Amino acid sequence: MTYSQTFRSAAPANTMILGEHSVVYGYPAIAAALDQWITIDWELNDSNRIEIFSELENVSFPVTELYEFQNSKLNFIFSALQNFPADIHCGLTLKVKSEFKSTIGLGSSAAVLAATLQGLNSIFKTQLSIQSLWLLGKRCILQIQGRGSATDLAASLAGGIIFFQPPKDNEKLSKNSDISHPIIRPYALKLHALLIYAGYKTPTAEVLKIVAEHWQQQPDRLTSIYEQMGNITQRADQALADNDTARFFSACQAYQQQMVKLGVNDDTLQTLITEAQKLDSVNAAKISGSGLGDCIIAVGEKTITLPNNSILNHYQQIQVDISPQGAWAKSINTEISQ
Repeated sequence: MTYSQTFRSAAPANTMILGEHSVVYGYPAIAAALDQWITIDWELNDSNRIEIFSELENVSFPVTELYEFQNSKLNFIFSALQNFPADIHCGLTLKVKSEFKSTIGLGSSAAVLAATLQGLNSIFKTQLSIQSLWLLGKRCILQIQGRGSATDLAASLAGGIIFFQPPKDNEKLSKNSDISHPIIRPYALKLHALLIYAGYKTPTAEVLKIVAEHWQQQPDRLTSIYEQMGNITQRADQALADNDTARFFSACQAYQQQMVKLGVNDDTLQTLITEAQKLDSVNAAKISGSGLGDCIIAVGEKTITLPNNSILNHYQQIQVDISPQGAWAKSINTEISQ
């Protein structure tokens, strides 16, 4: 007998709006899902093997080796498979496709993790909530990176623009820990955004290490910067609750000033921000992500357009809509033959 059941799961890209760095230390963040997708086509079969096909790498191994198998290029997929609370004993084939490059800061790792978790959630009918899937994904991120807020994972799971408050002891999550769930709250907000890629990217873990080393002799000043960042994000959240976009955009500008103080701005990023702020359609511009490269985000109430003479035309522009839809999964069909 040949058994085959197919599923499809997908998750959107994401970007940080407010909360970079400070969210790692328990302060809130505001993030958004973007209408660029990672899709996984799943096939359950009786092959007794797990096969993964992707642009990064193709792998194949027996199901019995799942919990020992390691792969750095596909580590977020493997970590999700290994940590998911279901006994995976059937053959699995995963075909991964992405609408965006992993080298650009659109949260590809979080998106593929969200797509994998939501796919498993559908396949094994575990009916886990977004918060529970986030807790599983956070555990995977800590195992792989050692640290990270997983704000990007929350945005990819939930969709739209979200307020995110990490749970207490966010960095101490272990396999058997019983901590409170995060707060993931959507906004009814329409926002236009333009991401501009600096042309290079410093990995987040490396940026965090650089910041820690830079401030190791002045820990109180570093703590003060994080506290200011947290206060600004809270003000932005209140502004959005009051439907006061002017206050929200002012908070975005204030947050960028803290990023400069932190030391994660550089000449290229500052040039991009300065040029973006000259545009009539841009209400605020700031670093999006950990800094020292990657992207800036320009936000406004109108569609953002660039004049032909703008310096920004020399850089890669990523103009995508904010996706109201978060990660999803569904069964495609079932086939049984003898």
